[in-house]
Amino acid sequence: MDISTLAPLVAAWAKMQATAAGNTGGIKDSFNNLFYLVLLAELEEGQSPAVEATGTGRKPATAAHNPRSGARSLPEPGFKDLISRVAARYNLPAALLQGVVEAESGFNPRAVSPAGAMGLMQLMPATARALGVTDPFNPEANLDGGARYLRQLLDRFQGDLALALAAYNAGPGAVKRYGHIPPYRETRAYIQKVLAAARRFEGLA
Repeated sequence: MDISTLAPLVAAWAKMQATAAGNTGGIKDSFNNLFYLVLLAELEEGQSPAVEATGTGRKPATAAHNPRSGARSLPEPGFKDLISRVAARYNLPAALLQGVVEAESGFNPRAVSPAGAMGLMQLMPATARALGVTDPFNPEANLDGGARYLRQLLDRFQGDLALALAAYNAGPGAVKRYGHIPPYRETRAYIQKVLAAARRFEGLA
């Protein structure tokens, strides 16, 4: 089962959950269930041939640039509070934003990827400029810019969390071009990693 087939399921589930809860956003209400849907698809997809990533060249920070890359890290207390405030500002689950930060930088505000992405949420230079982030190594500025961008992607893709995360990783152009989650192994793994981390952080809240 290709994870890209989850896009309509994710959108439908979020809409159903939002209606039941009287919430037009649906992101927070459907968050736990989205994690299980995506994880199930990843496990089932393990039986299928791998598809090589051919996306935008945006790569996560490597160990040389990010000492905590690949480890299950915990946000420093100051970062946790900051992430919670920024998440509330853009109506995002704090655990989701923590999951993105862990997947992107391992909570290293000085992380730089080989492609040039910077800071906690690994903003590319052009993206940072478009968001008005003048110092991408400033934790609050980087978080605010990244969270605002994620919120924009959620709005652009009608609250579809899987598509928004895919667009954050591979670029909205790739999602638009394919009409669903791009068939990039890196992007599929990224969605799973973010949601698995977010689930873990939610349990620690």
